[in-house]
Amino acid sequence: MGNHRSTDRWLGIAAAIVLLIAAVLVVLPFFSALLWASIVSITLWPLRELLAHRLRLGSNLAATLISLALLGLLVAPIAAASVLLANYTEDLLAQVRNLMQDGLPEPPLWLATIPFVGHWLADQWANYRHDGSALLSQSLALLEQHRGLILSAAREVSSGIAELLIAVFLSFFVLRDGERIAAWLSQGARRLSEEGPELLRLTARTIEGVVYGIVGTAVVSGLLGWAGYAIAGVPKSLTLGLLTFLGAFVPFGTALVWGPAAFWLLQQGETPWAIFMLVWGALVISSADNVIKPMLISRGSAMPFVLTLVGAVGGVIAFGVIGVFLGPTLMALAWFLVMQWMARALPMPTQQRIASSSKRNAVGEDPNDAL
Repeated sequence: MGNHRSTDRWLGIAAAIVLLIAAVLVVLPFFSALLWASIVSITLWPLRELLAHRLRLGSNLAATLISLALLGLLVAPIAAASVLLANYTEDLLAQVRNLMQDGLPEPPLWLATIPFVGHWLADQWANYRHDGSALLSQSLALLEQHRGLILSAAREVSSGIAELLIAVFLSFFVLRDGERIAAWLSQGARRLSEEGPELLRLTARTIEGVVYGIVGTAVVSGLLGWAGYAIAGVPKSLTLGLLTFLGAFVPFGTALVWGPAAFWLLQQGETPWAIFMLVWGALVISSADNVIKPMLISRGSAMPFVLTLVGAVGGVIAFGVIGVFLGPTLMALAWFLVMQWMARALPMPTQQRIASSSKRNAVGEDPNDAL
């Protein structure tokens, strides 16, 4: 009878493990979207509380409004880019057609003056000057050579957009049922360890710190960029500052703004100001991403600044864009666990234990016994 019970128990455990593995395999394709939905929900939770409780809109309506706003922020740039591309498609195709028929025009005079690579660029330009057939054959060869890379990039972009749409959809449910989800997680964490609830709170604080760090760094980068463009005399400095602010959300995105600005100054013959723009962009604007961001992120936890920097950079290298959040969070959790382990009472050395025991005996000794 005991053997049957033991067999039933092991069969039940095996069935539970198989069921758990199957559930993980089902959720795995949506794991990244779930992480993004959790990050967005934690960041916007104060807004959800304001709408749901203070304004008494209820959790359903509050989650709906926030999700629609997120959807608008995601769809609006894509729609604007699509409209802009549709407006200029005909002109772009006409220019490409002319290039393929007539070849490249005469190279600009400033091309050969570019340091280090100017003469090489001018020679390459001359190979396709007024020779449309050579330019067409070379363009087709480049497309064929990098076809896999182009298709891979297209797949990555489309999958990224789909993932963000799924994340917005999932964030509605996380925002609506966040209180129950937090209670379940807290109960489960408490079952696993006494420090479980504190680890959950530390995770939320670290994610908030990362988001505020990214937004704060983008604001500082935009202001520094605007100041640099204005000092160097680049036109539309305010617009370029806004583009620098948006580019700061992407790794090395600010260089896509101040780099062309420096190139434009060089093209205009303003070599000193072009050098100033390069130095300002590389040492001032880009330094905000390497210094200010980790400083703001580290405010969410007691972790040292250097570990925050390592977590932010290493997270991007290991996990991609979402590693900006995962890296500092994992480092903060590891730091907390190490500090908890270090804070536990360690056994005293033998000599110290003997001295402490003698001291307690001396204090607890009865004076009448001494007499």
